[in-house]
Amino acid sequence: MTDTELKDRLGATVDGIEAPADLVHRVRTGGARRLRRRRFVSLAATTLSLAVLGGAGIVGPELLGRSDQVQPAKSVVTDPYGFLLKGSTRGDLAKDSAYLREVVQIWNKSHATSENADRGIFNDLRGQAKVAWAGNTPGGKAAIVVQQAYLHPHDNIQLDGEGIQTLVGYVGQDAAGKQTLIADSYPAPGSGLDLAFVTGGKTKALVVMDPTGGEFGFSPERIYTAGGSTRKYEPLKFKDGVSVVGLPADVNLDSLRVSALPATTPERRAFEIRDNRPVPTAIPDYRLWKQPEPVYATWPMTAGADDLAKTANDDLMEALDSVTDPHVNGTSMSLWIGYGVTANGSRLLLGEQALDEDPTRVYAVLRSPDGKQTVVQGGVPDAKAPLPVSIKLPDGQGWAVAQMKADLSYRYGDGAWSASRKNAVLVPAGQDAEVRVTLNAKTETVSLR
Repeated sequence: MTDTELKDRLGATVDGIEAPADLVHRVRTGGARRLRRRRFVSLAATTLSLAVLGGAGIVGPELLGRSDQVQPAKSVVTDPYGFLLKGSTRGDLAKDSAYLREVVQIWNKSHATSENADRGIFNDLRGQAKVAWAGNTPGGKAAIVVQQAYLHPHDNIQLDGEGIQTLVGYVGQDAAGKQTLIADSYPAPGSGLDLAFVTGGKTKALVVMDPTGGEFGFSPERIYTAGGSTRKYEPLKFKDGVSVVGLPADVNLDSLRVSALPATTPERRAFEIRDNRPVPTAIPDYRLWKQPEPVYATWPMTAGADDLAKTANDDLMEALDSVTDPHVNGTSMSLWIGYGVTANGSRLLLGEQALDEDPTRVYAVLRSPDGKQTVVQGGVPDAKAPLPVSIKLPDGQGWAVAQMKADLSYRYGDGAWSASRKNAVLVPAGQDAEVRVTLNAKTETVSLR
């Protein structure tokens, strides 16, 4: 989907809402975390409307997919969490009556402080709460508790239809070793089911439910490669309908994913993983240059490349999308793009991309005359360096370099300096190449390797 298409769909869906000028760039894809954990932040709410539109399919036959808007009341025909009501309590703590009572008490006392409290989902509870699973984990005792409720239309609820639905709660150990409600959920349209949660303090565990009997895996981290980013998923083994995995002490919870297998495309979307960290109040922006002049700036790096300028923005995003971890919650795209033509006629694009809460990384994209595309990751840029962006291109095509607002020229050895270019330049391959960077009346020379 191009930016134009995305903006048109956003406009049709959230007409009247003012969003930042760079919103389309900041969030190209949306996961459940932004829908669930950040939906109380006004900026995030706007972001989510866009994210759902741009978005990924949802795994599993019972998972719902709707827009991020209040739906008209209608009869509920599915109960996605209803499978948890069937049968007796499972898990190795299923006979621990004292713990089961504690779990139910925690659930009953949690509604007033729930992040879903102002959605009215607890206003019409039906029957008694039931512990669907309770077990020991490396992160302490944990449990899954469910209760039915009649969901009515509400001014702050995402509702697929009025009627009885099953609510779910996840109880586990907090950092102080106390049992607490980690999170609760209801079947909000467009967000899928919450099938996993993290329990524990210094020692943590991942608990994953299996609603379908299919194959599932977990990925502890995103892997950055020389040409993009990817993931490796380890298969999960289930017992009593749940898989429990010990997590390393330094695990990055923002990067942790659970997905149906094979997890190779956005359509096999990662499930939400809940934890009890505080809800963020802002979406971080780790990009190198957040406010180039103008925004969405295009910087010519060579002569003879004017035809690239019009489509450079979409071309760069589409190229990076094709080599990016498909299970990303949010993508902050480049607000600046360098473009040019290399010695062998390849079309060159230069920009940055930040995934979720990861540091931004810079990328060069080459498309050869025969149509072959090559993406080169230049790593995390150093904003304080005289030349923050410097990427060596393959096949002797030189270096793509950039420094916003700087005058850039190059030479080889003791040769003459080239004519300068503003912001970005392609340095053709050559021995002992160096770049002269003049910014704010200060000049520095950087050797290229």
